[in-house]
Amino acid sequence: MRPRIMLSFVEQNKGYFIISIEGTAMEKKTEIELSTYLKRNQYAWFSTFPDPSYGFDVDIDVEAVVRLSKSRGDSFFPYFFYLVMKGVSSIKELRMREEKGHIYLYNEIHPTWTVMSDAGVYVNVGCPMEKDFGLFYEKVKEMTEKAKRLLPNDELNQDPIVNLPNVVYATCLPQLEIVGMKHPTPSGDHDNLSIPRICWDKYRKEADGHYHLVLNITVSHALVDGFPLAACFNQIKKDCLAPETILKK
Repeated sequence: MRPRIMLSFVEQNKGYFIISIEGTAMEKKTEIELSTYLKRNQYAWFSTFPDPSYGFDVDIDVEAVVRLSKSRGDSFFPYFFYLVMKGVSSIKELRMREEKGHIYLYNEIHPTWTVMSDAGVYVNVGCPMEKDFGLFYEKVKEMTEKAKRLLPNDELNQDPIVNLPNVVYATCLPQLEIVGMKHPTPSGDHDNLSIPRICWDKYRKEADGHYHLVLNITVSHALVDGFPLAACFNQIKKDCLAPETILKK
């Protein structure tokens, strides 16, 4: 077992005060002092809502991502998922989580995603985030293929990491083109609501001759306002235009 890192100190850092750093390497997090947090008014207001979640549905040009994955004979899913994880991880607010009335900023967040098995039953899987795309691709592909072969059982979440707070919940719908998406959300469970929910649909040719898809990211307004969420989408859109510089194997 890895030793836990536990420090207690107060330090000013970019609009909020750190009051502690704790966790294993995979779960390292910094507690935010709410009394000095710049966006404490937003947090206080939206914390009164049973369900403060909201999301954007954004058109993404994935022509270059599709071309790159096809040129290598690879699956599109891990390519696009890596770019989404990169974009989400780049925004501080999307790495923040609420836990029993405390707010933490995680150093790292990890991918979890839904897989339909060959029996037609959905299961959730996940793995530690890999910054190396080649390793990420192989891990996601391996776990997806393994999940497809699972026989129906009582467990929805197949990997313990799915139950951690510093993850995202991702799914896709490659059978259908959609305009918008509303995720099921657990009203009143602010800890769970602070975990971003992500969905994208089937990519298709649009009038510009490029492949596009619709990406939804749903977050808690108690932690993530529209400005950082827009920044996340813009990062993903930018990376999708030049994926060859990022998706190196």
